[in-house]
Amino acid sequence: MNYLFLAVITTFFSLPSVAYEQKIQQPDIALQQAIVAVFPDVLERIAMCESLGQQFGENGKVVRGVYNRHDIGKYQINDLYWGDFAKDLELDIYTEEGNEAMAMALYEKYGTAPWNWSKKCWDK
Repeated sequence: MNYLFLAVITTFFSLPSVAYEQKIQQPDIALQQAIVAVFPDVLERIAMCESLGQQFGENGKVVRGVYNRHDIGKYQINDLYWGDFAKDLELDIYTEEGNEAMAMALYEKYGTAPWNWSKKCWDK
């Protein structure tokens, strides 16, 4: 069941990406509603703690970790640690869709453990 769910999410979010910078644009409301419908509430709290829920900063570039520049995007997924897993799933964590799909894949496999460093913030 988990693999079927992951396959559906991966297919849904596997849109091609041309660049890692993005101009600020209006959010896709339907996409956000679909994500909220399948994402556990804890992942949204994690995203708020990790990046204030943002994939891209005001400059249009992907949000990177303050203390670790290898932490990428909304869910601050470490590209050194999780990069091979993301590639195996054909996910690009530099895109919002790929970062969210990777967060869901990590959550499905490991629960909240990948975000233990920020647990004091989101575990309330």
